[in-house]
Amino acid sequence: MTSTPTPDALELQALALEARDPQRGMDHPARTGLIGAGIALGRTFQPNLLTRGTTDQAVISGVTTAFAYGVYSSADAIVDSLAARISGQDHPGPNSRLIVAGVLAALGAGTFAGFKWREHESRPRAAVRLAGRSIAVAAISSAASTLTGERRSGRRWGLAVAGAATAASWASMTPWRAAPGSLIRQDESDEHHTPGQDRFFEDSVREIAPVKMAAIGAGIAAATYGVARAESLLTHGMARLASASLGGKPEDHRALGRITALGVSAGAAYLALNRVSGMLTKGGEAVEPGMEEPPSSPEITGCAESGLAWMKQTREGARWLTSAIEPATIDSVMGTSKAKQPVRVYASLDIAEDPHERVAILLREIDRTKALQRGHFALFSPTGSGYVNYVATETFEFLTGGDCASAAIQYSVLPSSFSLGNVSTGVDQTRMVIDGITERLLAMDPSERPRFYLFGESLGSQVSEGMFEGTWTYGPPGAKVDYALWIGTPSATKWRKQLWGDRSITEVPDVGPDGIYLPRTIRDWLNLSDDERTQVRYLLLQNGDDPIPKFGSQLLWRRPDWLGPERPVGAPQHTHWVPGATFLMTFIDMLNALTPVPGVFAQGGHDYREILPSALSQTWRLPASDEQMDAMDRVMRERELAWELYRAWSAALAEEPGKQAAARAKVLAKASQYVESDVDEARLIELVERALPRRAAALRAMA
Repeated sequence: MTSTPTPDALELQALALEARDPQRGMDHPARTGLIGAGIALGRTFQPNLLTRGTTDQAVISGVTTAFAYGVYSSADAIVDSLAARISGQDHPGPNSRLIVAGVLAALGAGTFAGFKWREHESRPRAAVRLAGRSIAVAAISSAASTLTGERRSGRRWGLAVAGAATAASWASMTPWRAAPGSLIRQDESDEHHTPGQDRFFEDSVREIAPVKMAAIGAGIAAATYGVARAESLLTHGMARLASASLGGKPEDHRALGRITALGVSAGAAYLALNRVSGMLTKGGEAVEPGMEEPPSSPEITGCAESGLAWMKQTREGARWLTSAIEPATIDSVMGTSKAKQPVRVYASLDIAEDPHERVAILLREIDRTKALQRGHFALFSPTGSGYVNYVATETFEFLTGGDCASAAIQYSVLPSSFSLGNVSTGVDQTRMVIDGITERLLAMDPSERPRFYLFGESLGSQVSEGMFEGTWTYGPPGAKVDYALWIGTPSATKWRKQLWGDRSITEVPDVGPDGIYLPRTIRDWLNLSDDERTQVRYLLLQNGDDPIPKFGSQLLWRRPDWLGPERPVGAPQHTHWVPGATFLMTFIDMLNALTPVPGVFAQGGHDYREILPSALSQTWRLPASDEQMDAMDRVMRERELAWELYRAWSAALAEEPGKQAAARAKVLAKASQYVESDVDEARLIELVERALPRRAAALRAMA
């Protein structure tokens, strides 16, 4: 007796036959995804703010192409579903698909053309224009997929069209004219013209090898093709199973399946980011080898008088506190004879779990060290990792002859890119600290009060400025802050946006009310007259090619003003905003923005060491002679190199015996790169001894 197959058995049998049919390997949505991905791929090779390496390019091209494939294949599935509804067929013919694609393309292009880009445009307007653009590109890609034919021949033609789309998209970018923002072409008419060839204003200039770049494109194309085939087979099978189980047409379920797959990909990316964040968290929590001995000076947090456990300091806190300058060094550099020991107080993240207790500890340290009885007091806002800019701190200590106090409170141990969720904690802590300081200042005789300064860098700038949100220009003077310097303020900082208002990025800014100045680039600051510069009390400084003030989620869906028709110095030239890709490019730029060479002060990207001493001296009204500034610069470079070599060599000596030789060799190789000459162990200790004789003696003892 022969049994009659059940509907479920028939469905499974059909799926098995389809899986064995190679011609069913790529449907219309998959081919559309390939074509759309090709368009996106061709637009990822244009430069952005900084130079990038081969690996950077691979990440940008790969992620953008994969995301574009998901978006355009999902969009085509919707076209397929609409065409099926209109034609009344489960598998609509090419005419139905072309009609739907044509109507959508016309609607999308008309919307895009009708909502031209404007600086400071509203979010809804930008979103509507992006939707129009995306619909038009998706519809054109869908029409191209339809014209390649059906499954039997469409796969080959689809690949050919995707390749042509990639080439055409790349050519439309006019890459031969484009240049990264860090490439500064010298203008002989410029007052600050530097003779010589054009140069890049960034720490490290990266290059993409042409052969590797071609290999990247081929590899991404092959990977995307493989994903397209696999995803097409899976979606087709899942759609038919869903149709059999839930009812309805397979085409409807295929569209839902592709959209779900896109969401799964986004979720996987989010989980991967969280994992990276977790790995990075471990980096800044512990005191490093060679830094275990607490400070002996009573003016520094961590000494015996402070009563605070030294091993509760984090890596960056221990570094900053240990590197306080001694009075003899100040006198030697500045040509004086009565320098004081500068005060440095720090509340680490691990010193207390509760932010209120952390603030109370810092204020107690300020009281214990009599920090407000010095002539100058500065509150430094650390970056996400807890790092306090040592060039700014040491410049402050040199220029005041040590008659100063520096304070900082930590809110995270992660790099700034992964500390965004801690900004509100940082702002609250800073506000409480300043409230406590203001209360103490008001209780003092006005003639005995110190000058009060603020300094912030990167995310620390956002934290420091966050407390002034909504106060216009009255915030800093209202908090009794005399002068402030912020560098590399992130784009998400609301107070800076409020101060900038609806001004155009094409216009050179003037010094604002209450002495607040927001230059677009350092060039604006340098071009101020001496009289204008003396008016500045609160300076928000940024490099034109610094990605930190430019990066944000808005780059995903809105063209930024720095990619408008007229661009300031530091913006990339002859480049185009690409949804998604520009976001990734700027994120990669952000990761590459600070790669300093110890002992070499550079300028560009997120590095401000070269201009920082003069900017702080002028803005904070702490004058010095040219000879003193030159001597400070030389000694700070030597100290930077010495501290880097000391920490690295101490870490190598702390390795297990079997790993020490390799660790030492790595440190010596790095040291040779830093000084551009061969460095052995004796030479390394000599470099440390030049600026840090006590640390050099410690290295000899450890050896």
